[in-house]
Amino acid sequence: MRALHMERGFSIINIRQLREDVRKWRIKEAINTISLARNRVEVLRSLLRDKESTIRGNTLFLIEKMVKENILKPEELEELLDDIIALTKDSNERIALDSIKFLKYILENVELSNESYNKIMKTLMEVVESGKGVLGEYAAEGLGVLGVKITRLVRKIVQFLVSLIKGSKEREVQSAALTALTEIATKSKDKEIVEEIISEFMDFLDSDDSYIKERTLSSLTRVLSSQRTTVSKGLLDKLKEKISGLKGGYLEEKADLVLNAISTKEKESTSQYAGYKIEQLLDMEKHEIVAEMAKENEEILDRIVDMLSSQDYIRRTDALWVISRIVDFLGPSRAYSILPTLGDLIKSPNPWVRNTAIKTLSNIYFLYPGTKEYIISLLDLLLKSSDKRAVEAGLELIKEITTHSPTKDLFKAVIILTLKRLRDETVRLPILRFYALTAEHFLSLDREILQKLFDELNEIYKIASDEEKKIIISLLDLINTILKRETENGSIQ
Repeated sequence: MRALHMERGFSIINIRQLREDVRKWRIKEAINTISLARNRVEVLRSLLRDKESTIRGNTLFLIEKMVKENILKPEELEELLDDIIALTKDSNERIALDSIKFLKYILENVELSNESYNKIMKTLMEVVESGKGVLGEYAAEGLGVLGVKITRLVRKIVQFLVSLIKGSKEREVQSAALTALTEIATKSKDKEIVEEIISEFMDFLDSDDSYIKERTLSSLTRVLSSQRTTVSKGLLDKLKEKISGLKGGYLEEKADLVLNAISTKEKESTSQYAGYKIEQLLDMEKHEIVAEMAKENEEILDRIVDMLSSQDYIRRTDALWVISRIVDFLGPSRAYSILPTLGDLIKSPNPWVRNTAIKTLSNIYFLYPGTKEYIISLLDLLLKSSDKRAVEAGLELIKEITTHSPTKDLFKAVIILTLKRLRDETVRLPILRFYALTAEHFLSLDREILQKLFDELNEIYKIASDEEKKIIISLLDLINTILKRETENGSIQ
């Protein structure tokens, strides 16, 4: 039996042993010990404030388990809310993310006081506004849940999100705010709120920012796929007219998806397959039907996401096909959960699997810029690989990303990584071809990087093949022109 002794402020429990149980993930033992405490809220509060990050993080999981098992009452959870909220600013990003995820779980599963809802709303707003990538995107999901659940707060949340989209210049902030608005509009039962958000989306389509326009079209596709029958005919007609004005340009494909979501054809086509299992439909080559079902039903969407990790190769490729068609419907949580699997699939020897995984990863990056850290680490792994196919996959991924979501930092990171491989003749030509295909982005590079690239290409020219020399000459001319222009502009200033 565990030794028990008095600890000041607690009941008869061994707090040192409890900390050890929490640290070593002995959750069952920890819960049994806490149950002995006279004031278990104080015990849990002390663990949430522990100087050791492992204990703080594991305590969040412990509290969630106690809530799920009805061991911890809602009023006790509310007493701990300030300390849970404090962890959203923890120096350990993993803990900060887990605390945001836990707040979302609380919103979905626990009834709170108005004061507590207000606290959580303020916290999630601050995280979204901070522009902290993945943290902001998960906070956006939480705001979406809050906006749907608590009607008295929804307009305040919507106004806040719209102001961020219109007023912020940070891509991560705009992206998170659009995610939250989309979550609210997709799931709300309030027709006025749905139409209000759609009207705001229509205004965003007048933006000079191509990213905002494209993201807005993605959001409209998702919202209308679930709320088309909720929206008035008058608003739908206005939306059709607005979207039709985007036809013929680079947004045409996205615009067509919105127009398809407005129509009734796809809705009718899925109803006749309602009695079939997902696996049966996939075996019948009805992947389009499954994709439409996944758009409408989150349980089906979750099954497809789970299927992407199946041991069955055919099922994995089935799931990849469906997910590649419905990336806009994933939301941050699901999108982040499949990043490692997609990272493995882009190294596949199967060209279709590889290319589809690359396009899906690129679309996820476009929707959720907080994936930048993961993408850079993946590119680092691919571009340092001794496998030519892996290097080519990495180059294809960044090329795909830059086609519709140019990012200076990411492109700079790739140039630095590939510079080190130019002396490797097995991958030199693919790298040079990549430079040629993305040369327009050289204008975004710092002078120091351009000069290093220029010098390295000069050196490589001596040992290059004839085909490689042709590319190198054109690149040197371009870089030299950019460097001269920068020098002249500097002199004028």
